[in-house]
Amino acid sequence: MKRDLHALFAELVQSLHEESDALIRGDADQVAALAERKNDLLQRLAPLARRSAAELPRDLVGQARDLNDRNALLLAPRVVTTRARLDALRQAVSPMVYGADGRTQAVTAPLARA
Repeated sequence: MKRDLHALFAELVQSLHEESDALIRGDADQVAALAERKNDLLQRLAPLARRSAAELPRDLVGQARDLNDRNALLLAPRVVTTRARLDALRQAVSPMVYGADGRTQAVTAPLARA
């Protein structure tokens, strides 16, 4: 079991390195594929890690944590940009108007024509 745990963590670290490279290149398709692979590895690791926490390869666990944190920092600006683009699209689909209180609000019914 110790060897399985070590091999899975080594594969996870490798996936995280590949994810870093894909994020730096801006390769969204590769990032998506690696996210699936990473999820699969984590699902396989979880039960093994719970049963044998004392046997966790601490060096690989630390590398995985550090790489995951780094990847989150690389991804953060893209998330902000994507959210801004989605907000712009939402506003285009559902125009905003100023209400009586001066705040913007979505138009829920067609505007009456004067």
